[in-house]
Amino acid sequence: MIRRSLCFVVLLWSALVQAQQVDVYAGGMKSPGNRTERSYAWGFTYAQAITPHIATSFSWLNEGHVTDHHRDGFAVQLWAHQMLFGGRADLGVGVGPYRFFDTVAAGPNRAYDDRHGYGLMASTYLAWYITWNWSITLRANWVRAGSSIDTSSYVVGLGYRFGSAPGGVSPSRRNTETGHGVVSVYSGLSVVNSLTSQNARAYSFEYRREVAEWLDASLALIDEGCSDIGHRQGMAAQLWLKHGFFDDRLQLSLGFGPYVTWSRYDTNPEAAGRQNVVAALLTMSASYRLSPRWIARASWARVVSGFDRDSDIFLAGIGYRY
Repeated sequence: MIRRSLCFVVLLWSALVQAQQVDVYAGGMKSPGNRTERSYAWGFTYAQAITPHIATSFSWLNEGHVTDHHRDGFAVQLWAHQMLFGGRADLGVGVGPYRFFDTVAAGPNRAYDDRHGYGLMASTYLAWYITWNWSITLRANWVRAGSSIDTSSYVVGLGYRFGSAPGGVSPSRRNTETGHGVVSVYSGLSVVNSLTSQNARAYSFEYRREVAEWLDASLALIDEGCSDIGHRQGMAAQLWLKHGFFDDRLQLSLGFGPYVTWSRYDTNPEAAGRQNVVAALLTMSASYRLSPRWIARASWARVVSGFDRDSDIFLAGIGYRY
C-alpha cells in the first residue's frame, strides 16, 4: 500500500510540475448503486499537453454526501483531445487511477471509518475558448471503485490557459538574488473527516528552502486545535514540486511527506481506531510574491492517518524570504 501511494504521489507531481491549464468546476453527482441518490460535486484540474493531441492531468474531485458515504479523491489521467473550429473548441476523453478517501458510517452514534482505496476515473470534456486564455468547460466523470460506491458527476467550469497566444512575448524569469529560504506563519481551520465534520482553529509555523528551481523542502510545526475528538499537534517534513507563472509571481506546488504527531484524544463514540503518531501529509499550495521579500500563501493539506482520524487543514499566511 505504501509503495502504491508513493507511486501515485510521483504521478501527481509529474502532472503538476508542468501545469499548463487550470480548471475549476461544480455541478451534480449521482450514485446509481446507492438508490440513485444525488448530491453536489466540485473540483479542479491541472492539465499539461504532451503532444498536440495527448495531455496529462491531475484532478481533485469532491463527490458530495450520500447515505453513509462522504467521499473525495485525486486522479491522474491521460487524455486524447482534438482542437475544433480553428482552435476555439477542445474535445477530449481521459482515463486514469483515482485515489479516494471515503468517510463511511460504521455503526450507531455517528461512528465512522476513514477508508482509503484506488479506483478508476474516466472523463470527457468540451471546452470553448472565450479568449486565448479563458475557457468555459462542460465535463463528465465516471468513477468505478470496487471497494466503495460508483458515481457519475456532471459539472461546468471555468478554465485558464497559462502563457501567451502564438506570437506573444514570453515573460522573463524572476530575480532569485533575494534568497532561497522562507519563514512563514499561518492561521486557518482544521476539519475532521467524520460524518459531522468537527472543526477547530489551526496554526502553523514553517521553514521552507528552495532546493532547485522546481523543488522546495520544508519543515513545519502544526497545531490542529481542539475539536470534539481531541487536540492534535505535530511536525511535518515535506518535499514540494512547484511551477511558476506570471514571471514567477504566482507559484503552484504539491508537497508530500511524513507528519509526526503528539495527540490528546478525547473519549468520543465517533472516533474509533488506534492513536498512531505517524501520518502522511499531502498538501496543495498557491503563493503570490507581494515584493522581493514578502510572500502570501494559501494551502490545503490532507492528513492521511490510516486510523480513522483523517483531517483537512486549510491555512493562509505570510512569509519572509531571506
